[in-house]
Amino acid sequence: MKKHLVMLAATVLTFGAMAQSNTTSREQMMREFRQTVQKRYRPESPLKGTVQLKEAPAVKGNAKHRAGMPDADFWFPGEWEEVQAIVITPYYTYSSTDSQYQGYYYSADPTVPGWAAVYHYGTRGWEYVDMTPYIAEIDTASTFGQVSFYLMDAIQMGGAEAWVRVENLADSTAVLTHLSTMGLRHNNIRFLEAPGNSFWYRDCGPICFYYGEGDTVGMLDFEYYPGRALDDSLPVFIERQFGLPNFTTSIEWEGGNCLVDGTGMVLSSDHIYGANADIEGQYAWDGENINSLYQIQKNRLSQAQVRDSMSRLIGTRATYILPAFRYDGGTGHVDLYADMLDENLFIFSQMPEAYSNWYDYKVGQKNMDSLCSYQSYFGATYRRRYIPFPSKDNGSNFGNQSQYDQQYTRTYSNHTFVNNVIIQPCFSPVGSDGMPTADWDRANIEEMKRVYAGYTIYCVDVREFDGTGGAIHCITKQIPAEHPIRILHQALHDNTGNAYTSSGAPILARISNVDGIDSAVVYYRFDGGQWQTVLMTPDQAGQYAAVIPTSGQLHGDYTRVEYYISATSNAGKTITKPMTASQGGFYTFYLGENPQVGIQAVEPEERFGQFYPNPAAEVAHMQIELGEGADYHVAIVDAAGRTVHATSLHASGSILYTVNTAKLPSGIYSVVFQNGSERVVRRLIVK
Repeated sequence: MKKHLVMLAATVLTFGAMAQSNTTSREQMMREFRQTVQKRYRPESPLKGTVQLKEAPAVKGNAKHRAGMPDADFWFPGEWEEVQAIVITPYYTYSSTDSQYQGYYYSADPTVPGWAAVYHYGTRGWEYVDMTPYIAEIDTASTFGQVSFYLMDAIQMGGAEAWVRVENLADSTAVLTHLSTMGLRHNNIRFLEAPGNSFWYRDCGPICFYYGEGDTVGMLDFEYYPGRALDDSLPVFIERQFGLPNFTTSIEWEGGNCLVDGTGMVLSSDHIYGANADIEGQYAWDGENINSLYQIQKNRLSQAQVRDSMSRLIGTRATYILPAFRYDGGTGHVDLYADMLDENLFIFSQMPEAYSNWYDYKVGQKNMDSLCSYQSYFGATYRRRYIPFPSKDNGSNFGNQSQYDQQYTRTYSNHTFVNNVIIQPCFSPVGSDGMPTADWDRANIEEMKRVYAGYTIYCVDVREFDGTGGAIHCITKQIPAEHPIRILHQALHDNTGNAYTSSGAPILARISNVDGIDSAVVYYRFDGGQWQTVLMTPDQAGQYAAVIPTSGQLHGDYTRVEYYISATSNAGKTITKPMTASQGGFYTFYLGENPQVGIQAVEPEERFGQFYPNPAAEVAHMQIELGEGADYHVAIVDAAGRTVHATSLHASGSILYTVNTAKLPSGIYSVVFQNGSERVVRRLIVK
């Protein structure tokens, strides 16, 4: 076998520094193998420079693909929204079929179907030796291998299907048997037969979206890391076997470097620039002769081209590309420190002050400030909350950022939403109560429960992932639910002073479903009392409104108001916002001032949102917070400085201001709100 790819004979690539000894266990060796050869950001392949770089169409799996995006309206849902399935794979170990490369000190890493790069564990760690056919076996014995089975259980707990990739369908028996042996759920699993390289399915999996009048679920398939062609073909096999339409792009990008707000905003790091600045694509071959192996040549893209592509493909409302972390295991991915709880709220992993001299601490602080200065769908700045940062096993701080980078890369942010369940990394053994057993770890998860109110937290000990650059979010991929009920809502929160003590609190939401909405209701209560309801009424643009009768409800310094929205489609489907309302996940605000929340001072500029949609054809809306009331003169001024419309505004509380853009010629306008010395200007584009 070692005569294949003769050019490799003189190439020895070392993937570690752990010296071979008689006391080195197989488990230790395989941990190092995962931390090097199978790391989330794959190290430079031993094949690089030894195979010919050829120009070839970037068509994966020789399948017919839909290029670009569909010619229809589309939108990318947030990860907190309803899902039908999560795609994962059990951990496979691969070995050579060649007897001379079998045994304790050998392991393999698939390159193309049927062929793998074989490595030997020697005095310098794992070294490449040859290309051979391989055997795949599901790991059901190691602590690392157990993780995928706990994920399958948690996915089903969240009411979703586990879509489990297996090398061959016969392996499904081993999966189901092992789940049963472990006493885990095994009744809602669907198997996908496909070859694979590794287990980082967030990164190689498709970015799912809805499109067309029927909100059809589709997949947008980006190019994955060169060298992992089998994982890169995952969306092809999902389309072939499960029927989800697969659209492709030649942009090289990973799912862990993607965060969307469900309303046309996409966040990524500038790692995406470097990934598209070279010409080295995936490995390919003729499907029969391994000597035909070659590397596809791709086009080198400028930063401007990357940004333009991302704006057209995903970030149709806003595209933000921020500096990447430098000490995060080499990924540069945003999912190691940030996620979103809804379309208005970022959740950030907050490093302790003890790390304030770290490079990534400073980058993180700047990135968080930048994100929370941007405008949400409703024209307000994004809100933020923080979650804790993990520790070493004994609860102490990491020694330095290089130690964290090379040995740990732990984060609580790297979790996965499954409807009303969060599959949550922890860093100590999980007890019989489902909580981590280390005091510091347990305290951090308790804080997570407060931040992610109402969610069932399913903890999984992921210390075996230390040094690989990822955890649970990285190995799971959401498939959105069919026929979603979409509820967009800018929640009332924190202290509201006297804004709603003499008039009701307005609740506004955009609610839609392909079958139409039968009813929408706001459930509310005061200070934990009985739940009451008020019906929401729609306008022609799909905006639903209701008023919580808060007048006269302030008792003492403050009154706690909790509420949620429930919508039912004409087909009988019901969804709440937040999704965890039945488990205690409500929106909360205070009449008056709760000193534990703090007084939210609101400047005039912050009271006015931004117009949406913008550009607009028929109507444009803006959320305005007017507190106890105000009078404004409003002027719409065209690009030549002429006032084309003037009116007055007198209102109080939270209102939705609407401009009938259908009566305006196409162009750019300034909408000026004037109240004495106070002057606020918002730009509006009419198409």
